[in-house]
Amino acid sequence: MRVKHIKVRYERYRKEFMKAKFACLVFCVVGGFYVLSASEVNANNANEDMMIVMGLDSLYHNDFAESRDDFLLLFEETKNPYYAKLAAQAAAAIGDLQTSMNLALLYQKLTGDTNDLQINKVLADGYTKNGDINKAIEVLEKVKQQEPSLQVLKILANLYLLQKNLPKSLELFDEIYKEEKDEELLVKMILIHITQNQPQKAIDMLSAHLLSYGCSDMFCEESLKIYSDLNALQTAKEVFKQIYTKNPTIPNATNFMRILVSLKQYQEAQGIAESFPFDKGLLLDLYVMQGDYTKAYKQAERFYKESKNPKFLALQAVYEISANQNISKQKAIEASKKLEKAIKERKKELQQAKQKPTTQDAFFYNFVGYLMIDYEIDIKKGIAYVKDALALESNSVAYLDSLAWGYYKIGQCKEALNVFLRIPKNAIEADSELKAHAVQIQSCTQ
Repeated sequence: MRVKHIKVRYERYRKEFMKAKFACLVFCVVGGFYVLSASEVNANNANEDMMIVMGLDSLYHNDFAESRDDFLLLFEETKNPYYAKLAAQAAAAIGDLQTSMNLALLYQKLTGDTNDLQINKVLADGYTKNGDINKAIEVLEKVKQQEPSLQVLKILANLYLLQKNLPKSLELFDEIYKEEKDEELLVKMILIHITQNQPQKAIDMLSAHLLSYGCSDMFCEESLKIYSDLNALQTAKEVFKQIYTKNPTIPNATNFMRILVSLKQYQEAQGIAESFPFDKGLLLDLYVMQGDYTKAYKQAERFYKESKNPKFLALQAVYEISANQNISKQKAIEASKKLEKAIKERKKELQQAKQKPTTQDAFFYNFVGYLMIDYEIDIKKGIAYVKDALALESNSVAYLDSLAWGYYKIGQCKEALNVFLRIPKNAIEADSELKAHAVQIQSCTQ
């Protein structure tokens, strides 16, 4: 089972969460500022009243640094722990971690109250940012008892994930998932199952979600990767077939076809492709995957007549050559003429649109160039085309081979060898034609 990189992604989720700033905790902390308890605050004089008003005014205007300083001063003058609490919250809101932690702990020491909701949020935030996950969990569990919000559950679940307490993390994620069918959350749950060597649970969970709720474009792609990594493409086919049958849209058809292509069930994919106005190139690719170059040629011919897109004229020539085992020189000449016409039309298009050639253009340059070289139609012209292809993809093994072969054909053996040596040895060993060219080019230089 190919799950190694999935487990790596699980570790990445843990590390990414560790880097988070937990703004939600700070936000919750700030939310507690606006309620003053009469039992905790008993101003002794007008000056204290004025400073309280100033501190609250700073809070109202989100000037947390000023508010922190106001409440710190109040605490120093009155020793009322509630001012330490408010100063701790203000310090947390501006990321003054050391001050917020010190004041929160001081508040607990002075009051003996270890269950204050806002103080525990400050401490949980601080412990998390300091990397003290165990203490963060301990404090946040207290917060959860008083405020079991989804936001708190998410943070706690991720903390358990960091702690590598996967069962507890999964339990909390599952509780959250029941309330909001979030795709990112689902991925985390799936990764936990995979990490715990429970691939079937991961597959079942993913399939159930897709059948009930579908998927966004990004998550559809993610789902296909997960099925593939877990060697569950047959299950993926059943799931996406149901989705496609229920709602036969282009996106659903595309996802279903991608699975069929992965399973090499090209004919079934072709049937779907013919039913929708996909990019015409997709249908041609499906014919090529099945080795049916004759159909590919006929479709390319029809597409060119309909659209006058030079790409399809070039593909006609490519498919015509690919469909035959033995190519006569006359056939090669005819194909090269089609390709040259297509390239000329394409260059005109690019010039008018002020665009640059693409890698597909490079493919056509090399194809016509190699035809001209190998069949000795016009070797020097063929070399020029291949050089144009290499200008776009300088390290292409096929293009380097074409250029070396061209130099060999005109007797420039040293140049041929210099170019051929740029091809990696393992690529040569894996290709019989490259091996044959290597022998001929090397013998030419001796």
